[in-house]
Amino acid sequence: MSNPSSSDMKLLDHLGELRRRLAVVVAANLLVAVVLFQYAAAIMEYLFAINPGMELVYISPQELLLVYIQLAVLAAVVLCSPVTIYQVWAFVSKGLYQHEKGAVILSLLSGLVCFAAGAVFCYLVVLPVTLQFFVRISTEQVAAMISVQNYANFINKMLLAFGIVFEMPVLVFLFSKLGYLHPESIRDKRGVLIILVFIFAAIITPPDVVSQMMLAGPMLLLMQLSYYICCAVDRSRKRREAREARETAKA
Repeated sequence: MSNPSSSDMKLLDHLGELRRRLAVVVAANLLVAVVLFQYAAAIMEYLFAINPGMELVYISPQELLLVYIQLAVLAAVVLCSPVTIYQVWAFVSKGLYQHEKGAVILSLLSGLVCFAAGAVFCYLVVLPVTLQFFVRISTEQVAAMISVQNYANFINKMLLAFGIVFEMPVLVFLFSKLGYLHPESIRDKRGVLIILVFIFAAIITPPDVVSQMMLAGPMLLLMQLSYYICCAVDRSRKRREAREARETAKA
């Protein structure tokens, strides 16, 4: 019979370790954010670089300062992501089997790469097209008064949305590797998943058709890629199980 106090101590140890690792992540992000705040204006120039001619204003005394703080924090989160990934890995790896560790660490590293790829794709392809569309639909009778904060929020939201969407193949690989997802699950629910893709794109993007389609299109391609990944992982698992079964039968 297990000792309840021993289980409580293990739980407290895990919570203590989680608190320490979260403290490291938060401290690293805050420190880097403070440093990057000095360069917030330079970071803002990258957002202005894709502006097709919109005239931006700020309508409250603190608005530009808040935008600089937001950009510094977001840039710090990106730069500190290797620290965050390491701390997550160091915490969860102790509770994983050996064959699971490889899948998790590969997913963490691939997730970082895929998120960056999604954000770059959005910055270079999607945002220029979307902003140009907004400029073209403007009229002489209606003057655009776009605040810096609204502009920055729109850009950051789009970058975040595409970064998250590009994580889909990584998540499918991880869940397939751990045995929680099978090709039949995706194939049988393909119609429902397509509808969910368009609903997700409508929710996460601004209320315009261009942004929604620019997000839904890559999501559908990534969903198909995720299905192929799931099939590959499933075939690999079945071959391994068959090999292990033969070895057991010979023994």
